[in-house]
Amino acid sequence: MQDKGNKEIFARVILPLRFDGEISYSVPSEISDKVFTGSFVNVKFAGKSYTAVVDAVETTPPSYKGKILDIESLAGIKPVPVAIVELWRWIADYYMCSIGEVYRAALPPPLVKGKSKRARKASAGEIENEQPNILSDTQKEAESVILDQISKGIPVLLKGVTGSGKTEIYISLAAKMLQNGNNVLYMLPEIALSRQLSHRLEKIFGEKLLVYHSGQTSAERKSVHEKIHEGAGPYIVLGLRSSVFLPFSSLGLVIIDEEHDWSYKQNEPAPRYNGRDTALMLAKLLNAGVVLGSATPSLESIYNTATGRFSLTELKEKFFLDHKPVIEIIDTIREGKRGKMQGIFSSAALESVENCIKNGQQVLIFRNRRSYSPLVQCIYCGEIPKCENCNVSLSYHKSKGVLLCHYCGKGIRFNTICTKCGKPGLKERGSGTEMAEEQIANLMPGVKIARFDAETTQSRSKQKRIIREFSKGEIDIIVGTQMLSKGFDFGNLNLILILNADSMFAAEDFRAGERGMQMLIQLAGRGGRRDTPAKVIIQTAQPEHNIIKMFERGEEDCITELSERKEFGYPPFTRLIRVIVKHRDSKILGVFAERFAGYLKSSDTLGFTGPFPPPVDFVRGEHILHFFVKLPRSKDIQIVKKAMYEKAVELVKREGGGIKLWFDVDPY
Repeated sequence: MQDKGNKEIFARVILPLRFDGEISYSVPSEISDKVFTGSFVNVKFAGKSYTAVVDAVETTPPSYKGKILDIESLAGIKPVPVAIVELWRWIADYYMCSIGEVYRAALPPPLVKGKSKRARKASAGEIENEQPNILSDTQKEAESVILDQISKGIPVLLKGVTGSGKTEIYISLAAKMLQNGNNVLYMLPEIALSRQLSHRLEKIFGEKLLVYHSGQTSAERKSVHEKIHEGAGPYIVLGLRSSVFLPFSSLGLVIIDEEHDWSYKQNEPAPRYNGRDTALMLAKLLNAGVVLGSATPSLESIYNTATGRFSLTELKEKFFLDHKPVIEIIDTIREGKRGKMQGIFSSAALESVENCIKNGQQVLIFRNRRSYSPLVQCIYCGEIPKCENCNVSLSYHKSKGVLLCHYCGKGIRFNTICTKCGKPGLKERGSGTEMAEEQIANLMPGVKIARFDAETTQSRSKQKRIIREFSKGEIDIIVGTQMLSKGFDFGNLNLILILNADSMFAAEDFRAGERGMQMLIQLAGRGGRRDTPAKVIIQTAQPEHNIIKMFERGEEDCITELSERKEFGYPPFTRLIRVIVKHRDSKILGVFAERFAGYLKSSDTLGFTGPFPPPVDFVRGEHILHFFVKLPRSKDIQIVKKAMYEKAVELVKREGGGIKLWFDVDPY
């Protein structure tokens, strides 16, 4: 507020732009009592109008030179809670981006274009349709421990085998929170999973359930945003990673299911945040309890339990009868030599599929690559068609008749004629879900088959239909990607066939083994959830691979990897930052990268590698170079990160000419 001495008041604001400096405006006296941290105001910047958020109100003029403009008006939107502005600051600092980029990600565009309407509050007389299921004694004990720990402000890691009833505990905890007038955030990693669970939650919580994810329309997201912004409640929000940006003013509990899942990580665009870790900070700022759940916890979370940051609660038995899966490893190289491969399927696997269907059970065929084949190649000259904008081979989508770039989206009509030698020699190489679906359909005519991947589930209605029909037993075989590995409950699924398992361990990062094991366990957990043990068949060219042998022996944890990571200085014992640099001219890019490397040599880090080209080093017409920087886990890390960020901004401004640089903190 303006004081009695009539001192001029200035508001430092956040603009929805990638702007690295600070910008302040003079506060007109007639609105000075309504401008404070979190207020929405209308301002002019570089000749354009923006709705900004006030970061701070000060009586000291800004230090930069130039004319200080007045705030034009209040935006007519309820202020965002101060705790949420604090969260934005933390995200910008931790993930090394501008706070404007965080603001831009946090608020859906329709909200800041007009005045928010008051949301209807649920009346006290509204009654839920169903009561939560009664917990077993084991589940009640786990819930009691969780409530005790979160009352002490300690996040709880709920480690429970697939089918142990973690969801029932979440629902029971949420119901208790709502009964006490507290709000709940329930996070999931995938839209498909949220759609299956939302029907279940709606039956219990009725209108108190709010669903929020990018698959909704702008109007749907805006409606949820407004209800929370206006303080409607109590409510339970079922959302994906972006739900951490909702303007919560109060929360009693944050549930992070499948906490290990890397879908919680935002890769493009900035802020490149991890929804799980950001939710932990959100809960801390709002004094909410936290439950992280998984059958295969991340090594970071296991490390946090070992160091006392998290409390660990375990569910070691399935809710129904506990059957360990029957595991069969098939060596595809050996089977190929014996003439026992029919396309991409081994004869033994096909026999198991046939027996399963004859017994009235269902099959999941897993291939973690969409399309018909990842590339095509000329059998005469060896040419592999690549995207003209990206240094990557084009994937063949047979149903659409196109070769498609999975990086920039550019597609061309498929033709067998090779553009290099002119002969009709283009043939598919490798396999994807589309090929698996086609081959199994040809081998088993009359069997009901559906494909579940990013291509077939673009339509919300089709995605829901496939899951519903498979859950009801109307589909015999479902062919899909990792989208199917996460939390689905299919009561009649008893065979999981994993094709080309080698690709699960081929990623070029230090988490490949951990994630490969997590995927195997999650897939195995999708079947055998009632009274029959599931069978898991793994087709691989590397039957002696360490992770496959560990899974076969029932060694489900990758704890031994913690000691290896400590030895080689990888997270969670250090912090890792990927620096991404792009430019259309490779020479200009190389010169800039060497200058940045010169800075890193003198910086206070544990070391760095780079510059080096990533596997795909040319995307959308731009050349790419990477650095990897290791930092210690210490209180001073933020000082080092800030210095690195400011130096990068300085170098980019000095260089000019279209250099683009981003930081990706905790990239894997």
